[in-house]
Amino acid sequence: MLVWIRLAIALSVLFFVPFLREGFESPKAAAVRACGFGALGMALAAGRAWRRVTWTPLDLAVLLWLGVEVLATAVSVSPRLSWIGEPVQREGLLTSVALTGLYFATRLATMDRDAAERSLDVVLAASALASAFALVQAAGLDPVRWASTPPAGGDALHRAFGTLGHPNLLGVVSAAVAAVALARAGGSARGRFLHLAALALYLVATLLTLSRAAWLGALSALGVVAGLLARQGRVARVPARRLAVAGLLVAAMVLPFGSTRLRGELGTRLHGLIFSPTAGSGASRLEIWRSAWHAWLARPWLGHGPDTFALVFPRYQTPEYWRHEWGGLAFHAHSIYFHTLATRGLLGLMASAFWGVAAGLAARRAWRAAPAARPLVTACTGMLCAILGAGTFGALGVTGHLLVVTCSAALAALAAPGIPPPPRGRPWLALSLGLGLAIPVTVWGVRELLGSSAAATADQWLLEARATLGAPSEQARLEALAAARRAVAYAPEDDALPRLLSEASIAAAAASPSGPDALLGEAASAARRAVRLVPERVENHEQLARALVAQVVIGDAAASDEADQELRRAVELAPVNALILDEASQLELMIGHADEALGLARRSVSLDPGDARAHAAAAAARFALGDREGAASELRCALAGEWHGDVSGRGAAEAMLARLRAEPRGNPRRSRRPKGSARRIPVAGTEAHS
Repeated sequence: MLVWIRLAIALSVLFFVPFLREGFESPKAAAVRACGFGALGMALAAGRAWRRVTWTPLDLAVLLWLGVEVLATAVSVSPRLSWIGEPVQREGLLTSVALTGLYFATRLATMDRDAAERSLDVVLAASALASAFALVQAAGLDPVRWASTPPAGGDALHRAFGTLGHPNLLGVVSAAVAAVALARAGGSARGRFLHLAALALYLVATLLTLSRAAWLGALSALGVVAGLLARQGRVARVPARRLAVAGLLVAAMVLPFGSTRLRGELGTRLHGLIFSPTAGSGASRLEIWRSAWHAWLARPWLGHGPDTFALVFPRYQTPEYWRHEWGGLAFHAHSIYFHTLATRGLLGLMASAFWGVAAGLAARRAWRAAPAARPLVTACTGMLCAILGAGTFGALGVTGHLLVVTCSAALAALAAPGIPPPPRGRPWLALSLGLGLAIPVTVWGVRELLGSSAAATADQWLLEARATLGAPSEQARLEALAAARRAVAYAPEDDALPRLLSEASIAAAAASPSGPDALLGEAASAARRAVRLVPERVENHEQLARALVAQVVIGDAAASDEADQELRRAVELAPVNALILDEASQLELMIGHADEALGLARRSVSLDPGDARAHAAAAAARFALGDREGAASELRCALAGEWHGDVSGRGAAEAMLARLRAEPRGNPRRSRRPKGSARRIPVAGTEAHS
């Protein structure tokens, strides 16, 4: 069981695959699931060993939490999605069961303090590698050639993300292990200098993430650890010269990053944290919390289901959020407490609170019952404080959840001293059951990763097709379509993949010299499959509408009514999403519904009067209705607005305005449209990413 546990810890920190569509959380979740089910199988086979375990309230809290996860999945708005989880974070029930297996395996396998210490060594070593990699990235020496920029890893702030894929997730881990390193340095003379050096490394990595949530988590955890060390009378035992050496190490590590730009970035983040926490990203975070609150009010007891926040967020998104985060889609509530309320409801929050209280009681009992284990209790308590503190204003990721689980299990084991190690029993039975559960889950995970790899290939072609307004080559088009079909075959339960196949088919149809009919039929079929898998996903209905409108464009008028229904459903699921409204307006216009197109465009303009694309959509609708003056007025507003990098859209608006000025005023017919729009197949998607 210890092998499964420590392998899960190491892989959750270090495992990533750069060429996947999502190369960080998906591989980590696949590894944790495989190890978790393997550990669960061995724990179930322990048999009589469980009779020697003294149960604690923390054990009951974990079982209660799992029970709420099961109930929330059963009544979820999308049970299939709540079972497997979103590809970008995989917080579904399958991961929860694996984490529960790792908890009870840790509970059974770490009855002696040495086993828990060795597991902490694995955490420290893996985190040291991740933090060192983050320093290399921050220095501009990243050796990995990313297929695409990791989330927030390559933005203007140059935030380090290490092997965790996102600076905020790296900050959670580095802040947590900084607390462990301080506890080790103050709790034992053995290896003190090494732990002080590691503490310096973790603190620098936490600083370079520029994650204010991680900074707060680190400060709170280090304060708790310092207080517990003081109670043990161990603070004075740390030689001053070694503290000075640790300070010099921190300075030496920070020195290469001491550029004027980095100092300015750090100053900006600190100023925002202290003086303007509700401005900038803080303002959008407040709107996400408001959306999470409204989502919870809609389903107060069990929420919308595990890992459904991104699914329901467009429905409860506030108009103010759109003005702060144009094009954003929140996959997490940026607070584990609001996220729990929205996805697991009040029962989920109560179960999580019970877990936290039970962990505190276990730490207190272990502190009193086993004085020799107090340094370990200090380390585990500091780690939990760091993670829960950072989680107040951010997400934890699969690694953060795993650290919470293993630390809680270690505290529960330390709270029941004097229990002899369990007998070996029948090791071959335990191994067989463990492998019997781990192998199918591993195969499932490998298929998911293969599907993600194939999807990344299709994504790359789509980006090139959009950039060149067509396919780079016939061979590339065929390879992209084949890759999208392979992705669906590898992971048929993931609704994002048939949606991708539909989008690739439409793009290929627009560039196909042999006729688009068959490809557009495949596009509609794939989009309908995505809708069947997750009917509540706004992007699925939007993609089906694109495919149907494309069929209308090439002459299939029968698809018009269904396209209109899908557009109405998409707008219903995302009533204040300007991207959805803008594209719905364009698609309604392409099927001849100019009045509906204008209404949708005006709704988008009311959300953000400075959004150029909304005014451009309104201009096209007014032109189709014969309102030349209104169209020209909207175009002038569009050219004065924000295009969000849409150079081609701005160019088209300028050309249309010039044409309106040049053409003589006549008596335009109501059905008139800008030249060429009637035959344009809707290629580009508008899915939001954050």
